[in-house]
Amino acid sequence: MKKHSIYIFVLIIILFSACKRNKFNVDVSDIEVNIEIKRFDKDFFSINPDSIYLEITRLQEEYGDFYELYNYEIISLGSPNERGYAQNMKKFTQYCETYNLSEKTNEIFSDDVFLSEQFTEAFKHYKYYFPEKEIPTIYTCISGFNLSVFTSEGYMGVSLDKYLGTETEEYKKLNFPQYMQRRMHKEMLTTDCMRAWCNAEYIFNDSVNNLISTMIYEGRTQYFLNAMLPETPDTLKWGYTKKKYSWANRHEQKIWDYLIENKLLFSLDNMEIKIFTGESGFTTPFHKNSAPRSGTFIGYKIVASYMKKHSEISLQQLMEITDYMKIYNESFYNP
Repeated sequence: MKKHSIYIFVLIIILFSACKRNKFNVDVSDIEVNIEIKRFDKDFFSINPDSIYLEITRLQEEYGDFYELYNYEIISLGSPNERGYAQNMKKFTQYCETYNLSEKTNEIFSDDVFLSEQFTEAFKHYKYYFPEKEIPTIYTCISGFNLSVFTSEGYMGVSLDKYLGTETEEYKKLNFPQYMQRRMHKEMLTTDCMRAWCNAEYIFNDSVNNLISTMIYEGRTQYFLNAMLPETPDTLKWGYTKKKYSWANRHEQKIWDYLIENKLLFSLDNMEIKIFTGESGFTTPFHKNSAPRSGTFIGYKIVASYMKKHSEISLQQLMEITDYMKIYNESFYNP
């Protein structure tokens, strides 16, 4: 009897483990990706000020469209061809030197090994699910604490000065909100990059921009992150503390009930949409211990329910759906 009991017990453990297995832990060992990382940050901050005009020409030739975007949209210096650009460039480097950004960035990202490993693993999974898609070139830069990640056709820019570590004094001096500081470390970099790339490849596309559509769109991005980063802790993929992540899971029903009772699902109010899907420290209708983006959390649960009900749908097919109400209606979501 004892032996039979032991066998049954072991079988239960095996079955339980199988049920809990992460379905996104796929074998990508045979997938080859060529990750090209260009350390523009090192190049930009090592220019010779005595030959600045020649250096500007060299940077234009070497970095092309990225250099234009960086100057116009990220650090707002204008075109390198405009009068006064060289002087503006010097002022920007001096501003960055005030905070020792180049030195600190080189210290945290001393070589490309960490970046290469992180991006290689993520884009192997990307190629597994989207074999026809191209892999972007990665440009690292220093933005003076502006955008963390930005994309354009064929490439992605990453501001390394936004990932120097949670205890970085400059973040405190510049009064970054606590919830933002907590995520400004290099372990968050890949999550932010894959989220940005997903949003660039699959732009919000719905004739009605209401809360439920935004919830599902953002929730689908979180589902995408699970597939790209199966080994990354959920807290990092959500940008939550353990307590916030636990709160979201424990109060799923409460969040849903609040949205239903207050007739918010089809709200067109941009403020309401921002409250439930935008970045913040918590969800304001609830207490300060609540998780931010609680509407996105529900959106993710709806998407997960839809995919569980429709096992024939691939991740690529899911990402190509632009009728977000179709996902909602066919998810049969019931927390």
